[in-house]
Amino acid sequence: MKISIRNSTVICNAGPGETILLACARFGIILSAPCGGRQRCSKCKVQVLEGQVEGDTPDAAGWVRSCLAVPLSDITIALADNAEFAGNEVTSPVLSAEKRRAPVRAGVALDIGTTTVSAKLIDLEAERGLDTISELNDQRVFGADVMSRIGAAKSGKTGELYTLINRQTERIIRTFMERWGIAAIEKLSVSGNTVMLHLFLNVDPSGMGALPFTPAFLEERELKGDALSLSAETVNVLPSIAAFIGGDITAGLAVLDILNTDVPSLLIDIGTNGEMALCNKGTIFCCSTAACPAFEGAEISCGIGGVKGAISGVQLAARDAAGVSLTTIGNVPPIGICGSGLIDAVAVMLKLGIIDESGFMAGAENGFPLAPGISVTGRDIRQFQLAKSAILSGIRILCKSAGLRTDEVKNVFIAGGFGFFINKFNATTAGIFPREFLDSLIISGNLSLQGAEDCLSAKDFIARCKEIIGRCSVIDLAADPSFMDEFAENMMFAAPNS
Repeated sequence: MKISIRNSTVICNAGPGETILLACARFGIILSAPCGGRQRCSKCKVQVLEGQVEGDTPDAAGWVRSCLAVPLSDITIALADNAEFAGNEVTSPVLSAEKRRAPVRAGVALDIGTTTVSAKLIDLEAERGLDTISELNDQRVFGADVMSRIGAAKSGKTGELYTLINRQTERIIRTFMERWGIAAIEKLSVSGNTVMLHLFLNVDPSGMGALPFTPAFLEERELKGDALSLSAETVNVLPSIAAFIGGDITAGLAVLDILNTDVPSLLIDIGTNGEMALCNKGTIFCCSTAACPAFEGAEISCGIGGVKGAISGVQLAARDAAGVSLTTIGNVPPIGICGSGLIDAVAVMLKLGIIDESGFMAGAENGFPLAPGISVTGRDIRQFQLAKSAILSGIRILCKSAGLRTDEVKNVFIAGGFGFFINKFNATTAGIFPREFLDSLIISGNLSLQGAEDCLSAKDFIARCKEIIGRCSVIDLAADPSFMDEFAENMMFAAPNS
């Protein structure tokens, strides 16, 4: 069956019984599917303009869930605003052809996040960055979080997940080469969480889907680019610490030179999975929390990732009909709310008394309106509480394991794209971090990508990573007898500051 996209010459073929979601993904049209096609979020809808489908009944306007709908004939569809053709990317300003000079030796640093794939072109001779590309991870058609991707792998989709990230990586490399007139990429260095690194190498991550959460590998990997059909001479994959504490954390700790810090220091990477590592006197205590998809927009009624049009900031503003003023990514009309905006909204709702310390929300049936068609509901607050309690409980148990009070942690590094938009005061007000951290929070950017970049030029980088891994003690939160008490207590909100 042929699938045509309105206002486009793009046509793809759906195989027998294949859903619109997966057929589009094969062709490079990536639809948002945070629940991984489990019919829970309804964010993967497309509008059927011509033709017939089965598996889901079109509404009055022809919208169906693409994860269920299977074409019965040639169809023409319209895409929602959250879909895009593969290759749409956010990039650094591209230099004019006159100013652009192809490096003699070039490398690419790559950070594969569950939500976002970021890359930097490096001049290996001058050891400086030339260009960057950041895109949403094409694998998101199989779900917003790592457990959804593992579930897809268990059902035999490892090859498809690999193809998506492999095709995306090659597209990024080729874009750099064409822009800069580069004949060859000498090195590709890859960082990411453990599951993403498995899928990058076409290795089944199913062993991490259930106890005892066993990865197929943790060590660094070096191989020829030809082995992955990539336009790079050699590929280096950074080592991971544990099943859910990946090469992104190893890279970040190495970039921070964490073993040489003279005060207790904590690294927190909040994405679809929350990873954190606390270093005290040369020992690193690590843990992972699994309740963070809310901060990436998943499980939130109007939630989206950090894309153009996402509400990234919410402030009180009496002049606005809704009582708030909004900031959006790209300064365009809002289409949804991302993690930093959700944090701000919760802090505002606490200040206004709309939600109480238990999370009960007055008027929950209507939600708290932010913009036309966008509101925060009582269910959203509950999802937020689960996420913030997981983070806060992990922090407190790591401190306990290290024999520290939270006020003794002097550096708190917040890594990843999440931190770029976060309001520190609102984050502590909403209870993601202890209030004692307010003056210690340091927004650190994409340390995972920086680590991949350092790996291209620093000959001792992998050795430093190995030393860090040797100093790590992994804390299993689920096995900690105090975790459930911590989790229950941290579900509560503290009274907001005056």
